[in-house]
Amino acid sequence: MQPIRLGLVGYGKIAQDQHVPAINANRAFQLVSVATQGKPCAGVENFQSLSELLENGPPVDAIAFCTPPQGRFALVQQALAAGKHVLVEKPPCATLGEAMALVDQAKEQGVSALFAWHSRYAPGIEIARDWLATRTLQSVQIDWKEDVRKWHPGQTWIWQPGGLGVFDPGINALSIVTHLLALPLFVESAGLRVPENCQSPIAASIKMSNAQQLDVRAEFDFDHGHDELWSIEVRCKEGVLRLDNGGALLSIDGVRQAVSEEGEYAAVYRHFQQLIAEKGSDLDLQPLRLVADSFFVGSRVSVAPFYDA
Repeated sequence: MQPIRLGLVGYGKIAQDQHVPAINANRAFQLVSVATQGKPCAGVENFQSLSELLENGPPVDAIAFCTPPQGRFALVQQALAAGKHVLVEKPPCATLGEAMALVDQAKEQGVSALFAWHSRYAPGIEIARDWLATRTLQSVQIDWKEDVRKWHPGQTWIWQPGGLGVFDPGINALSIVTHLLALPLFVESAGLRVPENCQSPIAASIKMSNAQQLDVRAEFDFDHGHDELWSIEVRCKEGVLRLDNGGALLSIDGVRQAVSEEGEYAAVYRHFQQLIAEKGSDLDLQPLRLVADSFFVGSRVSVAPFYDA
């Protein structure tokens, strides 16, 4: 069977650290070209733009997008119009409306498309989801606290309009919780702390619930330079489930559970491969909707300026 010929648009940190290694490790894919205006990708043809890749590069069947969300909409539209399958790094777009339009276009074009909420593929997530399916939920506490200087050095787009700020990592937690819970969540209130020299929040406190009044709370901090924390604790009538390290570790009532050792992005590309084979798509909008609603109803407090260095 011939491999899926893949083009990559954007070759920054996430593409270099996660996407390219996962692609190269999956025999179903062959990375044949990259569109980047920065550091070139070794071993494949490099182009300055998606248009140049499509017009002058080797034939591709699918394209993975790793550019910042601002401006990505038009690029994904172009790929879909060319009949290419698409994988879109999270968050898929700068606005919910753009993401909704891509859902419609992918369906119209009859191609496979994936909004890659990579944290849903962490090793403990599916086991946790299965366990929770038969339990009586009481509350959910999310704590997602990390150091932006470590994970996004010099990436000023995060602080610009559409960059999401602390919701860039926070949306990972929301993607997990919306996958774990059967009923959709709704934002009741949000407190957004915005540095006075930025357009996006550096920290946030969110209160959510579902139709059964489940108490779901989230604390996001993007300026947490010590003891980074990515945890979700679900209290049930029958016990307490906890995910740590972004879902890589799972414990139930304090007892560590055995989980797969497959990495998130390896699982993402395996899922993309399956979608293409089955002529399907996976374009969930719930995590982005919760972020949009947090901005919509959130109260904003100005805090001290943020400096990357």
